[in-house]
Amino acid sequence: AAAGEPSPSDQVYLENPFSFLSRDYFARFSRDPEARPAENETAVGRDWSITVADGADPLVSVMAGDLAAFLRERMDLDLPVRAGTAPGPAIALADHGGGDPAAPGSFTLNVTGDGVSIMGRDPDGLRDGVVRLVDMFGFRAAPFLVRGAETRKPRLGLRVGTVPRMGSYRDLVFMGFNGVIISPTDRASATPFGALSSSQAIPELTTLHDPELVRRMAEKAREARRYGLKTFVSFSRWDFYPADAPIFQHHPELRGAEAHHHMDRPPAGHLLCTESPLMQRYLAESVRGMFTEIPLDGALIIVGGEEFPHCFMRPAGAAPGHTNCPRCEVVGPDQTVANLCNGMARAAREANPTAVIVAWPYSAKFFWAPEDDQVGFMRRLLPGTAVLTEVEKEEVLEKADGVRKDLWDYSIDLTGLSGRAKRQTAACKEAGAAVYLKSEPELAFEAAGLPYIPCMDRWFDRAEALAASGADGAWVIAWFLPNHGTTSAEVNKYAFWNPAPDRDTLLDQLARRIAGSAPAAAHLRAAWRRVSAAVAWSPELPPYFVGPYYLGPVHPLCAEPDAPLPEAFQAKSVFGAHVLTQARGDVEVFGRHYRRMEAELRAAVCELDAAVPDVPARCKDVFLAEDGPARWFYHTARTHANFYESCRIRDFLAPLARAGGTLSPEDAEAARATYQRWREVLDDERQNTLAAIPVVERDSRLDLHHSDNGRALGHAVALMRAKLDLLTHEREVFLPGVARQCGIAADTP
Repeated sequence: AAAGEPSPSDQVYLENPFSFLSRDYFARFSRDPEARPAENETAVGRDWSITVADGADPLVSVMAGDLAAFLRERMDLDLPVRAGTAPGPAIALADHGGGDPAAPGSFTLNVTGDGVSIMGRDPDGLRDGVVRLVDMFGFRAAPFLVRGAETRKPRLGLRVGTVPRMGSYRDLVFMGFNGVIISPTDRASATPFGALSSSQAIPELTTLHDPELVRRMAEKAREARRYGLKTFVSFSRWDFYPADAPIFQHHPELRGAEAHHHMDRPPAGHLLCTESPLMQRYLAESVRGMFTEIPLDGALIIVGGEEFPHCFMRPAGAAPGHTNCPRCEVVGPDQTVANLCNGMARAAREANPTAVIVAWPYSAKFFWAPEDDQVGFMRRLLPGTAVLTEVEKEEVLEKADGVRKDLWDYSIDLTGLSGRAKRQTAACKEAGAAVYLKSEPELAFEAAGLPYIPCMDRWFDRAEALAASGADGAWVIAWFLPNHGTTSAEVNKYAFWNPAPDRDTLLDQLARRIAGSAPAAAHLRAAWRRVSAAVAWSPELPPYFVGPYYLGPVHPLCAEPDAPLPEAFQAKSVFGAHVLTQARGDVEVFGRHYRRMEAELRAAVCELDAAVPDVPARCKDVFLAEDGPARWFYHTARTHANFYESCRIRDFLAPLARAGGTLSPEDAEAARATYQRWREVLDDERQNTLAAIPVVERDSRLDLHHSDNGRALGHAVALMRAKLDLLTHEREVFLPGVARQCGIAADTP
């Protein structure tokens, strides 16, 4: 796309009827024209104003303007914003005089018969008090407030998020976050370290410097700080050089380990050794300069298996915990990685005394950590270095039928902390290092092709677990997928404050706000419960990005395993092909579990169908944004169940077909019954695919063609048409051939 113009993918998203969720947080709210204030409520009217206390921090005026915009756009109230006091009723904003003196970021919100006041303990408290007030109006669907006072305190000091897709810092603030990862693009992404570096220590690296990028990043950071947001950047320094590169000819001491790229291709070259004094000088000068030129509060570096390398990260021919760099091999992995992080933290604090370098040891146990939890590394961290760890990864869930589900990546099956996350949190506390827990706001690999899985009971439980963890903060950041601003991305903020709400009470309120009426809300709430129950039957996290969990009802059944796939399905991404031809795991057991998922999700869809007649027009789009992902998840589970059952039947009949000959009466009867069931499965998948086509036609978020990893594929509808043709061939040509080979054709329809 030309400068300033949306990319083709973004243009498609702009035209999506549900993109408003991320592009404008306020657009999810509406006023109920039938609402009337109750006896214990105060109605904010057209004669009110919004006042900003004299001498208040500039953030107060920013929030006053946003509150006025919300009331004007969503509550049909155009209230003036005035400095100081004003005659008549008012919503009075002050950044002092409220909250809990011992709780930074707290606030007091008081509603009387003739006014509303929000008093922060500090500017951050006032900001989040306004966020709370907007939510109160939103839940009521009217500018009516129950009289009384409440003081609220944050349960987590730091709540880092990523800006919703094509949205703004305002949207992030009203989703409840007080920190943000800024990046060169409108999406969360790593920023090239060399592009931000102005160090002259290594002349060969000065060509990487991009002053214009530094200027843009500084502008983004200043805009984020207008909202009081803590600003972070994620660094990428994934550089390799040949052994005879000029940089090593001029500075031989820089040559570090010969290492693989993170996709484990052949060794890509040599890394720059972080134990080299020259490299340490370069890193320190770079970080000091970045934190001076860009108003940053911290930086994130992945030090496990990718992004920010050291000589223990994927060295060629070395066992985990070892390296082919002689200098670093002597120092050892824990100390080498700690030295890298601590050195950068010291430099950052020379520019900003409270800055922090956040080390994320993602997958470290597979590459360099002497023990699974990286406790030895954490014990070596010094002030200014913090740890980010995933809330659920590297846990095994024991399920019915002996299923052991390995949570090797992001999941919403385990809503609480893994044992590893608990141990790492404790280790950081013991070492005096800050620790943050990482969760995706929408992504779960139980259905990786969805914008989010609408299992709101589970997402709220995850938010509660983060808030109660004892960690110093939560990073609810969209890494694989953009933040679509869905309900799961929003729900965290309700659990992140004391007094914490009861889950069912909160989700009942949220369902009512989305569905717009009590009858419709009851059905939506029941649908969320069913989807949450369905996740519990998910038997595995499949590998990147292969199979029905990713393609959903786009995935072909592959009843004829040796037949070439239609060309449309043969596209590959950096993670490989997308289509499975063989079921994984215990096929019979996994198949039963996918059938249970299908049953729960079918019930969820029935609840959504029952809700539709009672959803008012003002809520239709917000409701349908929930409806589509739930339906796609249902069709996904149905495809998964049909795929597994088809594979099981195929594996039963294929040996009989290959053997030929005459079957015994008992075997023939079993073969006929199994064959008939196979036809039913293929017929059901045909019906499933046809029913799913209008779902994806309504919502481009469900079409993997528009995702980063699925762009190699065609559009979903075209693929589904190709799948239907394949199903026709399998049912009308391939299956009858199997019947003939088994000797049951004469008795089989």
